[in-house]
Amino acid sequence: MRPPLPLVLCLVLAGASMFLVLPAASYDAWAWLLWGAEALSGELSTSEGPAFKPLPVAASTLLAGLGAAGPWAWVFIARAAAAVGAWLAFRLARRLAGGSAIAGGLAAAGVLLCGGYLAYASQGVAEGMLLALALAAGGAWRAGRPRWALAAAVGCALLRVETWPFLAVAAAVTWRRRPQDRWLLATVAFVVPAAWFVPELIGSGEILRSAGRARVPNPGQPALADVPVLASLRAGVALPLWPFWTGVGVLTWAASVRREEAARAALVPAAVGVAWISLVAAMAQAGFSGEPRYALPGAALVASSGAVGLVVAGRRLPRWRGAALAAMSFFIVTAAVPRVASLADLRRAQAHQWALQADLARALDEAGGAGPVLGCGVAYVGPLRGPLAAYRLGVPKHVVEPDRVPQAPGVVLRSRLTPEDRPAPAVPAGFRQVAHAGAWKVFSSC
Repeated sequence: MRPPLPLVLCLVLAGASMFLVLPAASYDAWAWLLWGAEALSGELSTSEGPAFKPLPVAASTLLAGLGAAGPWAWVFIARAAAAVGAWLAFRLARRLAGGSAIAGGLAAAGVLLCGGYLAYASQGVAEGMLLALALAAGGAWRAGRPRWALAAAVGCALLRVETWPFLAVAAAVTWRRRPQDRWLLATVAFVVPAAWFVPELIGSGEILRSAGRARVPNPGQPALADVPVLASLRAGVALPLWPFWTGVGVLTWAASVRREEAARAALVPAAVGVAWISLVAAMAQAGFSGEPRYALPGAALVASSGAVGLVVAGRRLPRWRGAALAAMSFFIVTAAVPRVASLADLRRAQAHQWALQADLARALDEAGGAGPVLGCGVAYVGPLRGPLAAYRLGVPKHVVEPDRVPQAPGVVLRSRLTPEDRPAPAVPAGFRQVAHAGAWKVFSSC
């Protein structure tokens, strides 16, 4: 059985992107890769780092056998999943718009330009994977394949706890409609929480360690605002290009005033998307970070419905269809220009991160390797470089120190997180430079 052509094209696109935008992994991705390698060796340690995510860590465990190619493979998978998410949005909008390829194309473009969707995909963050699984679950449900839908929904639940309420609703409906699948639903009810909590208990000794970490937001996130729920809502609403919200408004009018069934069906993705964004905002009010990227899949669903609404609006103006199409194109292009322009900055940022990751390996080799570095004492690195340094040194995250002032005995691994940042950490007296490779300088007190 041959794979569908669109899937092949998504893989080709992801492969081409590896040359156009260098495949540098994010902070979270390096933590998942580190935990995957530790899980493979039977020495999982999750006491420090970002919140644990079962699905990425499971995938990273499989990739650990690839050695140096593992990080490259993870970024490729994340980018391919992001492309699949855009393709599934195309299929969804085309179907909801009665076969309109224009609606499908608008939806795919809306997804790709939704907030930082391309940036997260380029860094190996799992938002594209989450959207692809969510759309696959919806498509399988509509196609009458409830078990496939459940499998995709479980994948979502192993990526983000925000998806648990949606999985619970789907499970309740399936429980009532399909008694023969109740054993499967009971298994899912046990496996999903266990996949989150058991590895965390083994790796850190604290079953709720990830939940506590998720309540420590990074600077500038909605959870730190005066009213977190409003800050998170504003950030989530700003993710889709604004013309797509106009399309949602058209569908709302057609569904409520004209009572059109097709419009009601086309509003379903937007309704789920708004619920998703609202849930992230409510969690921000409860102390979680409320970062815009957590609302990104919901915003992409809004863009999918909005694309259908824009096409519906054009159809309702037959005499002015050309003018309506021109106006729609103008507004979409105007809204998209800033985000398209930012892609050059993304490419430069990824090039710096790629050099940062590659140069660290060379710097450690020049310093004598992991043995002499770790034998000297504590290894200190700048903020947001801990998982990368731990991965390259082959040690648990807690062995390196990104948040403490360096002191002897020890080794300082110094670099710039971005080209604009100052080198970090500071080097105290008594340390001498023992290696310099590209973006990194290594100082030792031994």
